[in-house]
Amino acid sequence: MRGAYLFLALLLAPAAALAYPGDARLSAKLKREFEAAVSSAPAGRELLGRLEKAGPGYKDLRVLVRRDPSDSLAWFSSDENAVYFNSRFILKFFAAKKFKDSEVVEIMRGNKEVRTEFVKYAAPVFLHELVHALQCYLYPEYRRDAGGNPLEFEYEAYLTEDIYVHERMKAAPALLKGFVRGAYTDVYTANAFGSYLALSLDPERYREKIRKLYEDGLGGYLSIDKAERKKKNDVEDSRIFALAAGKGKEYAAGSAALARLQDQKEAFAVFLKEFYEERWPAFSADALLFVGGIALEEKNYPLALDCLAVADANAAGYGLSPQALEALKTKGAVAVLETASFIRDTHKKMGLEVLSQHLKALEKACGATGRPFPEDLSGLRAKTYPEAMAYYAKKLGVERDPGRREYYRENLDYFAAHTGPVTVPR
Repeated sequence: MRGAYLFLALLLAPAAALAYPGDARLSAKLKREFEAAVSSAPAGRELLGRLEKAGPGYKDLRVLVRRDPSDSLAWFSSDENAVYFNSRFILKFFAAKKFKDSEVVEIMRGNKEVRTEFVKYAAPVFLHELVHALQCYLYPEYRRDAGGNPLEFEYEAYLTEDIYVHERMKAAPALLKGFVRGAYTDVYTANAFGSYLALSLDPERYREKIRKLYEDGLGGYLSIDKAERKKKNDVEDSRIFALAAGKGKEYAAGSAALARLQDQKEAFAVFLKEFYEERWPAFSADALLFVGGIALEEKNYPLALDCLAVADANAAGYGLSPQALEALKTKGAVAVLETASFIRDTHKKMGLEVLSQHLKALEKACGATGRPFPEDLSGLRAKTYPEAMAYYAKKLGVERDPGRREYYRENLDYFAAHTGPVTVPR
């Protein structure tokens, strides 16, 4: 998953935090300024409208700053009804060190310029956490009864965030152009583009990337199906214990909790299915065309090929309009030709990782679209792939971050499959 190793927001609540004198005023200012940023795009306005209709919870929501040792940029706490931003990454964003939380709160409270810069880049993270807030307002007993964070909630949060980022970038693409050509990044921008630049036309592939990251990699997340099975087992255990010990009330409470969980599972499953069916086809095609065009313009050819040529090969089954199909095919063909020319002209100046990624992207695009791989580049490919295989094997052997490990493993598996037998570290 491109960008999977980037820091991703979790739905885990921190331990109770001390209150600071500036909390209330900073919270009010950040909430108002984030709302202005979020409402600049249709997806953000829609989310704020849903929050207003969901009851009184959003009116009382706070936006707080606290240090947390995890890699979470932010999180929503249903117990505190607050979106927390991790001050470690705020300091990293501003390239500042050795400030206490209370000092960060006071600086942000009193300095509008600091808040403006922070809000400008952290707005997608805030929107992501607002989705989790809405989910908790609409399904207030889910987390307690499931016994874990609901994985499916992330499917809604990421798609909402990606649609919002897409709308923002189409209106003002300078930030995306700078990121794509490697001229600018920061911790919040990298996070926002992590899943947006990993889009495909396949919603199942999109959700599977999220599932692997949260359920397999980070842990602590349960699918609704697993949560239901877990609750059923708990209820059955309590029934046996209740019959033996005469504690029928405990069993009745467990049965009621299971019924609530099953109702919420059905309701959210219906919503999520309709949400994807309504938004996905047009959004994914438009985003791939837009990002692919930007990538071509900025000469990020692996991204351009992934967005355009590979999507072209899989477009027929996703209900795209004839115009969208034709645009994908045309731009996909241009991307293949430009990439091959770029490799011919500059491969001697490329490092191993950059060269291997260009060759891999070109090979995949040619295979997906039925085009022959350029014969004059075959020798370069044969020389580069074994070197790339060794490079990614070494990287995987020492990496501990789940997202980076997935990235290294995917590349190692690819180059190994196209080079010959290899022993893969596990």
